[in-house]
Amino acid sequence: MRSIQHDMYEEAFRLWDMAPAGMVPGYGPAGSVRRLENELGSGEYWAYFHGNLFAVNAFDMRFKRTGAMRYRHAEHLSIAYYEKADLVVQNGNTPRAGTVSTYLAEEGAEYVAFYQPGSAVRATSLTISPDYYRDYLHSRFGDIPNVRRAFALVDDRADLPELVSLLRQVRSYQGTGMAAALFYEGAVSEALALIIERAKAIEAERAEGGRTELSQEDRAALDNVSAYINGNLAGALTCEKLARRACMGQTKLKAAFKTAYGTSPAAFVTNARIERAIELLSSTDLPIAQVAHAVGYRKPGAFAEAFRRRTGVAPSAYR
Repeated sequence: MRSIQHDMYEEAFRLWDMAPAGMVPGYGPAGSVRRLENELGSGEYWAYFHGNLFAVNAFDMRFKRTGAMRYRHAEHLSIAYYEKADLVVQNGNTPRAGTVSTYLAEEGAEYVAFYQPGSAVRATSLTISPDYYRDYLHSRFGDIPNVRRAFALVDDRADLPELVSLLRQVRSYQGTGMAAALFYEGAVSEALALIIERAKAIEAERAEGGRTELSQEDRAALDNVSAYINGNLAGALTCEKLARRACMGQTKLKAAFKTAYGTSPAAFVTNARIERAIELLSSTDLPIAQVAHAVGYRKPGAFAEAFRRRTGVAPSAYR
């Protein structure tokens, strides 16, 4: 990566028409602010960049109309504390206000976040590049934990007070020069330490609760079932049918899903259906009733209720 600013941020700023804003009260003077002020909405996005290793961000934006923020990105990891979160992320977990949210970005994948008129998002985040969590940390410490897995384990949690406190300090910090460089570098290191330690504790808690790793055979069976679900969302996807497909009893299937995905088969199916519905509503002109049928809901009212529970808005709001 040449620089995290060039490889990950500049194109997004251009796509969203966010112009340099100079000094803005409330944001750290060591970073730079981009302002959103157009037909999409208004607000600020502050960022401090450290070469090809990491970025520190704070943003506060409000949207005027229905739309989506999207861009293709390089591989990276991001963790954020959301004070407001009215976005629906298509290819990752949708953040919730008051929680820590992570984003595990693959090389060349597209970030897509939908918003509605009146939606608001306010958060503080840290973004680290593979140059940081693979090369830099490895050169300093030798063998290191799986950082991507650690980020995945702490996603969507409200029980990380030390990390939340650290991110709030980052947002309010007003230092400059060498002091700022040392502060932000230290904040990223401390955040990573907190994430790794919490991930270890989560794994230990799961182990104590009897959670075991899946066998290779069971993992292959779940991969097959997952692919079947995503390819047959319009059909009846009962636990009994999925268990037969996996060649497991229903009790074992439920336990395996909990181990692999952290949820039940029924919740997995619902999430897959709503994710596909989001895709269809945003990329096609299909009537809502037809979208509902395409993802397995025979009654539009039941689809609307499930969609609202998952996203916080009615399907029609996406149109």
